[in-house]
Amino acid sequence: MRTYNILLISTIAFLFFFKNASSQIIQGKVMSEDSTGLPYATIYEKNTTYGVATDFKGNYLIQLSAGNHTLVFNYLGYEPFEKNFTLTKGEKITFNVKLKKSSVQIDEIEIVANKIDKAKKIMAKVRKKRKSYLNAVKNYECTNYVKTSIEKETTVIDSLLKQKDSDKDFKTFLKRENMNLIEYVAKAYFKHPAKYKEQIIAYHNFSEDKPIDFVQGGSISFDYGEKQIAPSINFVTNPFVFYDISLMSGFNFYKNLLEIPTLSDQPFVSPLAYNATAYYKFKFVTSFYENNRKIDKIQVIPRNNASALFYGHIFIDDSSSALVSVDLFVNEKILSFYKNFNIIQNYKQFGDSIFLPVRTDIKYLIKNGKKNILGYTTVIRDSFNINSAISPKIFSNEIQEFSPDAYDKDSIFWAKNRPIALKNKELNFIHKADSVQNYYLTDEYLDKRDSIYNRIGWWSPLFGLGHRNHYKGYQFYVGGIMQQIAPLGIGGYRHRLPLTFQQRFKNDMLLESTYYIDYGFNNHDLRGKLGLGLTYFPKKFVRTFVNFGNYYEMINTYAAFEQIFSRSNYVNTHSFSISQRMEIFNGLYAELTLEYSKQIPITNMQLSEWSNWLFGDINQPFDFEEYTKTEAKLELQYKIGQKYVIKKNRKIIIGDNYPEIRFTYRKGIPDLFNSEVNFDYLELGGKYEARIGRIGESRFSARIGWFPNVNNLRLLEYKFFRGSDGIIFSDPVTSLQLLPTIFYTNASFLQANYIHHFDGAIMNKVPLFKYLKLSLAIGAATLNIPDQNFYHIEFFGGIEKKFRIKTQKFRIGLYAVT
Repeated sequence: MRTYNILLISTIAFLFFFKNASSQIIQGKVMSEDSTGLPYATIYEKNTTYGVATDFKGNYLIQLSAGNHTLVFNYLGYEPFEKNFTLTKGEKITFNVKLKKSSVQIDEIEIVANKIDKAKKIMAKVRKKRKSYLNAVKNYECTNYVKTSIEKETTVIDSLLKQKDSDKDFKTFLKRENMNLIEYVAKAYFKHPAKYKEQIIAYHNFSEDKPIDFVQGGSISFDYGEKQIAPSINFVTNPFVFYDISLMSGFNFYKNLLEIPTLSDQPFVSPLAYNATAYYKFKFVTSFYENNRKIDKIQVIPRNNASALFYGHIFIDDSSSALVSVDLFVNEKILSFYKNFNIIQNYKQFGDSIFLPVRTDIKYLIKNGKKNILGYTTVIRDSFNINSAISPKIFSNEIQEFSPDAYDKDSIFWAKNRPIALKNKELNFIHKADSVQNYYLTDEYLDKRDSIYNRIGWWSPLFGLGHRNHYKGYQFYVGGIMQQIAPLGIGGYRHRLPLTFQQRFKNDMLLESTYYIDYGFNNHDLRGKLGLGLTYFPKKFVRTFVNFGNYYEMINTYAAFEQIFSRSNYVNTHSFSISQRMEIFNGLYAELTLEYSKQIPITNMQLSEWSNWLFGDINQPFDFEEYTKTEAKLELQYKIGQKYVIKKNRKIIIGDNYPEIRFTYRKGIPDLFNSEVNFDYLELGGKYEARIGRIGESRFSARIGWFPNVNNLRLLEYKFFRGSDGIIFSDPVTSLQLLPTIFYTNASFLQANYIHHFDGAIMNKVPLFKYLKLSLAIGAATLNIPDQNFYHIEFFGGIEKKFRIKTQKFRIGLYAVT
């Protein structure tokens, strides 16, 4: 028996035609004869495309209009069961059913030639009309209701009272309740081909989303890599709650390719695509009449089950060759995070040639350790205004805009504006979560939280201790012994005492400081550094940061791993600097730094024997005359088309794969504060990531740099490059694999890097290999320094594999470079 047939019969969930938001409900449980709940059983209205599927435990809920309805209960290996219901207005019925084991062996559905031919003819008509339906919609606005929730299959659910007594935070409450839920109501806008905007009217978030405060610059942590002045994504979302930008206007199956990065790096081929027959087989299943129109049901079968394709059923209006609804699953073989994923979408006709999705239902399963996580996302769209003039100002880079009172809507508003009935579990969860969140805002609870955080235990000396005061909004933390030990310190073992302090004000201004002091026992040298910053306009990331201290500093902050801890990469710096950062306009970040420092070689230090043994020849410190430097540095970073959302008083960057341009200007200022340097350095660069259809993803970067003034340029101010790590393949977009370990220049240069990840575009077509989920990668890099007659070019290729550890994705590979 083929897997496709098993899955199609067992997990089809006809949740398509959304009747209305009436309160007639039938709910209950579908069970086997021994009273075991049957997950993913289907309950659908006879001779329609409307129905639902059961959850983990066999529970279901279906909304129907008042009147007579015949429901069909179905599950693989069991006999279908039909039941007639007569519903009066507002009636709610509980109906449990036990299905009997089928006495007939279910086998592979026989493929009949005329059914294949009929499906080909139907799909040819659909493809012929596809473009006209796609281009018929220039723009529209509508009202969106979005609800997404997850349920975790566990055995313990604590009461609200018990939860209060446990003094845990809201995240713990969510875990104990085994549920998360987000819902909102928005005014939505769409403009062809791919512009979206939502104006959020009401917003409920009972999820584990949380803002993250970044201390960018001035941190006492190990700072490695190329400096970023722009903030990274500064919002951590619950990875189990599915939401993709495609939901704003519906998954557009009239396009040839659907990009759903949450599911796959490779775009999905639509069953309606112009070349769909190269990727899919189609089989006619049946026809039926719904609302006086003939509907053809077509089975979709992918030709390659290791590619980003769908399988399931699509429903076509016979007279117009337009989509009525889709019930499609994603190939499980290409999913890394999800175990299965089902998209159900219903369309409505507006006028002669416009068909738009009015309801989208997503059902997915995630295996997380020993727990199963079942997720549901529903989007209801109504009140359409199609192809009318929409102000261009609507479509800014702020893809979601929150009204001031979006978070404050009461239960009366939600009861009136929620177009679907929630399950009892969801309604109870919202009620309890509201109560818990209100409790967590009280001084009584916050006092307890402070008391727990401030408590000193036996573990405090090992792992650190802190103090917090929620009234004044501050907290500080002192690192424990585990953080104080620095065995790889300069000159041997060093003992470090780290401390951080943070003060957040009611207007979201943030005062932050990091400090450490360390002592080296080999050379009896005391060093330390203090950073102090104030973010006073969080929506524009405006921050002033001051650094000063006497510490050991890396010469090349992006050195090869074998050199990074070697003594040739360090100097002793006495420094004071002040930096001013801000976002000038959306996506353009600037930081201006003025630094005064004394640069002192560490040639006279007593080095530990192990460092000479480990690093060999490259462990010899740079020898130079001590000098004083005053330097000004201007850095610009522009993320083109940066999308964002503003929630309350914070700007949240959505995604980070934007085309980027960077500019750096460094000026060594002579005589200012006795400065002994005089130089100018400019660097201009950019990077870009682009997906090339289903061929894969390309990443490219290039930069040029030059010193127009080298009147007094010291070695430490040269341009340093990342050298080779030998057996470790470093980031191919920023480094060169075969460059000498220590490499630098005081002349003009050009560097360019390129890599292309095929993401299975080739390997998943090779028998046997396609099941290993391997992928190919190729690329090249070059570094040219004409003044030094240095020209370097390298090519590489390799085999890669992506994998997931919990919620984090990784890529590992084997590469050859020449």
